Amino acid sequence: MLRFGQKRAEKVKMHHIVTIARNMRCALLAATIAAVASLSPAGTALVSPAQAASNIKVVVNDQAITTLDVQSRARLLQLAMHLSPGAAAKAAQDELIDEQVRLQEGARRGVVVSEDAVVAALTSIASRSKMTLPQFERALGQGGVPIKTFKDRIRAQMVWGRIIRAKIQQDLKAESADLIQQMRNREKNADAVTASDYMLQRVVFAVQRSASPADVNRRKAEAEALRGKFRNCSEGLALAKGLREVAIVNIGRKLASEVPPGLKDELEKTIEGHLTPPQRSELGFEMYAVCSKIEVTGEAAVAAGLDAEALDKRGEETSKKLTQELRQKANIIYR
Repeated sequence: MLRFGQKRAEKVKMHHIVTIARNMRCALLAATIAAVASLSPAGTALVSPAQAASNIKVVVNDQAITTLDVQSRARLLQLAMHLSPGAAAKAAQDELIDEQVRLQEGARRGVVVSEDAVVAALTSIASRSKMTLPQFERALGQGGVPIKTFKDRIRAQMVWGRIIRAKIQQDLKAESADLIQQMRNREKNADAVTASDYMLQRVVFAVQRSASPADVNRRKAEAEALRGKFRNCSEGLALAKGLREVAIVNIGRKLASEVPPGLKDELEKTIEGHLTPPQRSELGFEMYAVCSKIEVTGEAAVAAGLDAEALDKRGEETSKKLTQELRQKANIIYR
């Protein structure tokens, strides 16, 4: 059982860690899409010919950051974050220094991000902006941002994400092993520790915002009626699909730690193959079909107990701490 628990624990931890890395890129992606969408097709480049004459601004461990680097990055930050020119220039310089120490640390650790991987990331961002990659490049250029500026930022984000992911994975492995050992030291069987994860489908009975109280109560009664008939996901979801203004959303597998506390309590009380009680939401009344409830034990249960929000916070804290350490060790010369 412990061997199964170890394998399951690794999958659970990797799920959390990949989520952290993904979350670290979400703000960049959202800001970029908003920035590019705000550009006018008829816009003109905002980097003047005079600005192209670039001088060295900062040297980080013998790696130069030029005034053009700072100007181009500042323009990107102005577009994405709506900063003033002065604030954007300061933020750009700080960000470029951070990127240099991070990239140099990545090189030291042998972390390599291929050009194909960077292009694939750019293509994905462009598609979310409803553009092809060439269109995306032109839009950035119209905003005064060279594509190289954006590619450099993406590459640095990807390298750093891999470093942080490896660091957290290493820490979690040590911590979970320590927790198992502590339980054994207290003469408790690690395999006796249990947790649940679920296969879920969300069933939504839509209610219009303008609905009268009588209509709201009727929809709640309809949701309760389905819940009373629901005995398994195969037949129950088919029945739900035949009802008026009912949507079914495949949630898939959710770890116990990923479920909000209120819903977690309801899921624990709900029998496999049944629905949770209807809860009012902005969309109407929502219920969750518990299509399967999986008990995990031992190390897997320890890993499943890791709180996703706490792990996100840990990712941010680890990134900040490691960046500060690298900056303190670096030889940074301002010109």
